[in-house]
Order: sequence, then structure tokens, then C-alpha cells
Amino acid sequence: MDYSCTLPARCMKNKKILMTGGSGLLGSEIKKLAPEIISPSHAEMDIADYDSVFSVLKKYKPDIILHLAAATKPPEHEKNPELGILVNIIGTANLARAAHHLGARLVYTSTDYLYVGHGPHKETEPILPSYKFAWSKLGGECAVSMLSDSLILRLSFGPRPFPWDKVYKGQYNSKLYVDEMAPLVLAAAKSEAVGIMNIGGPRTSLEDYARRTRESVQTIPKPDWVPEDTSLDLSKQKAELGRYIQDES
Repeated sequence: MDYSCTLPARCMKNKKILMTGGSGLLGSEIKKLAPEIISPSHAEMDIADYDSVFSVLKKYKPDIILHLAAATKPPEHEKNPELGILVNIIGTANLARAAHHLGARLVYTSTDYLYVGHGPHKETEPILPSYKFAWSKLGGECAVSMLSDSLILRLSFGPRPFPWDKVYKGQYNSKLYVDEMAPLVLAAAKSEAVGIMNIGGPRTSLEDYARRTRESVQTIPKPDWVPEDTSLDLSKQKAELGRYIQDES
């Protein structure tokens, strides 16, 4: 297959977006906001197969690739690292390689679980995750970072309402509900921001986050593998996406 193909320059006012993971929690919410987004199914495009990725991207010729598809359950990665290698690392590298050949902007959703120590965490600080899920997402970040016109979004979100009866005690983050996260991710994808950007809300405990939609939630001890504080410094988010964000003061 010939991979030497280049797209015309992107029109800043009318960008065509192709999104992986469109059937997932965040992808489904983004499609409500932008139904015109192209969202190939796994049957149409297998991100673990480079020929499949390139063929679909060449067909649709997107200006922006919004890459949401991932294996996202941390405990499963501890049991089976192959899952993260194949989907989160190789799959993301395949998209990065195809984006390079086709001249498309690649926007990748990573995780706040990369951060260690006390927050709020800055995008430029050193990271050394201690669990395999985070390493798999970092592997994806490495591939995306090879492209100059790319954006990595470190974030955390969940369904509304909070779906579980119990939460970990003493865990802090900048987590948002998916309907709050979706417009920020879409705005970031359409922006001209590059590099790494934290996306989230004000620092909160997981308990307080859960009780915004489930008042009766109970707390349980936090496992060692769960980071204590992944709250985010949102300075870049506010600078790049300020007009999309309500005043948090």
C-alpha cells in the first residue's frame, strides 16, 4: 500500500474531524454536540492494524483526528499488559504514523493518572507512573509527541450520575462528568493548541465529586495503586480555551 499521501491545508473555519472511540462514553457525548463528526466503527477501522487505519483515514481525509479509543480499566492492565501494549501504545502509534503521512492534526486523550505526588500538577513536571495503565497511556503520548501539530489532553471523567455506591477515601482530582468534559475536549481539538494540556475542573475529592450526583455514596480505603492526588493546574486550559469555560472563581 502506498502511504505517501498529503492532505490539503486545513481550513481553520471548517475542520473535518474523524474520531476513534465514538461508541464510548466520551465519544457518544461529543457526537451529541457535533453529529457531523466521522466515527468509524471497530469493524471499519482496527487501530491495531496500520493498513486499516491508513485506508480509512485516506478515504475520509480528516483535518483532525480525535483519538479517544483506549483500554481504560487500570486493574486489567496489571493482569494483562498486552492489552495496553496493543491498544494504547501500538494503536496510538499507528494513528500517529498515518496522521504524519496524511498531514492531519492528531489530538489524543491521555490520563491524569500519569501524575504522582501532590497537585495541582503542571504539564511540564516530571512523571514516573507506578502502574501499567498509566505507562500504556504514556507510550501513546510518546508517539503523538513525535508530531509537531499534535495535542495531548490529560484528563479524567465519568458518567452522570455517579454509578457506584462507594468511592475511595482521600483521593483528590480535577475530575468532571462526561457532559462537562465533552465540550472542552471538542474545543481543544478544534483549537490551535499543541503539546500537552490538562483538561478538568477545580480540585476536588473523589467523594465530593461523587456526591454532586449521588448523595448517599460511601467511602472505602484507597488501594495503593490509585494515586492520591491527580488534581491539575489548568492555566493552559484557561489560556487556550477560556471563552469556552465558565468562570470557576
